[in-house]
Amino acid sequence: MQLKQLAAFSALTLAVVGLSACGGADYGIAALKSDATSEDQLPAVVYDESVDDESTRKVAEQDGVSYFIGTMTDREGFCSYAVVEDDFIGGCGTASGKVVTVSPAADSDLPQMTLVTDSYSGDDLERDGWSQVHENILIR
Repeated sequence: MQLKQLAAFSALTLAVVGLSACGGADYGIAALKSDATSEDQLPAVVYDESVDDESTRKVAEQDGVSYFIGTMTDREGFCSYAVVEDDFIGGCGTASGKVVTVSPAADSDLPQMTLVTDSYSGDDLERDGWSQVHENILIR
């Protein structure tokens, strides 16, 4: 009887250790942990109550477009923005992996943009024509 209990305890212990190993993956965005600078403030053209303005970080600039990432005000997810002069696109989501994809209006010069967490491999997106402008932002 003790042998069965010991075997059950060992199996349970291995299952818990296995689950904690899976839970150790980082599904966040490391860029948000950096110290804020004056460049990290969202431009005035961006108005979104979903994002905590103090959490935003400018993470890239390419072809005149500035890219920002932030944390949602409820701390449950992440937001991303692409800004050029007086135009922007942005969106927020709570998923891990591919968080949110946003598309510009037809008359916009902005690209379609996808925000991903640190642990996400963008290989599937790159095969579909997306290019990486930052570890967490892909565009097409």
